Amino acid sequence: MSLVFVASGVKFARAPQPEALLPPQFAALYGNLDPDGLAEIYLRPEHPAMWIMLCALWLILLAFALIEAWPHKLRPDLKLPDLLLLIAALVCGTLWPWISVWAPLLGFLLCVAMLLALIAAGRRTDSDGRLAREPVLGVFAGWATVLTFAAFASFLSDAMPIPVELATLAGAILSCSAAIAIQLRLPRNPAYTVTVMFTLLATAATMIETNPPIAVIAVLSMASLTFLLVRVTT
Repeated sequence: MSLVFVASGVKFARAPQPEALLPPQFAALYGNLDPDGLAEIYLRPEHPAMWIMLCALWLILLAFALIEAWPHKLRPDLKLPDLLLLIAALVCGTLWPWISVWAPLLGFLLCVAMLLALIAAGRRTDSDGRLAREPVLGVFAGWATVLTFAAFASFLSDAMPIPVELATLAGAILSCSAAIAIQLRLPRNPAYTVTVMFTLLATAATMIETNPPIAVIAVLSMASLTFLLVRVTT
């Protein structure tokens, strides 16, 4: 499933326009509309920093899948519920960008489901606790957190007559609040906060020329999480 997730992400990232993803009879309905909004910068990176983040996520997920598929006496297999939650997160992460092209709300809900599945995998009390401290889960969940609230900001901007900067501010506040809550529930996984902060840094680097207010919001959000990183690493 990790391979499908990565292949889907690569194909989506290389698609230049949202209408290129649709059959011709539907593409004409969208014109130049970009239904992904702010979330597009995470799915179709334009800045090297965002490409680094996305490619690192892909490579980490593929490496984790290969390691888990290779039996080892010193590493017990993941329990079935853990695997099902990870597969559910990968399935939602694979489907939601494509679905959001023609159904933004459904795509956003799938993005939320992806994040919830990752949190549930890290919080399972009857597992051996491996996933709770697994850096791969931290990286995937950190990326999913920022992406989910970027999708929320995009949907909010499309559904309500408010400026994209205001929608981004609302998404950033919720994203930081969620990041703090999730990290406190994954206290042995600092990779989560590191990923959230790097993704916000990549967001600022991407938007600094095209929309400086969004870049400032991203930097302030990253700064607000600094204390959280200090707490989980000391």
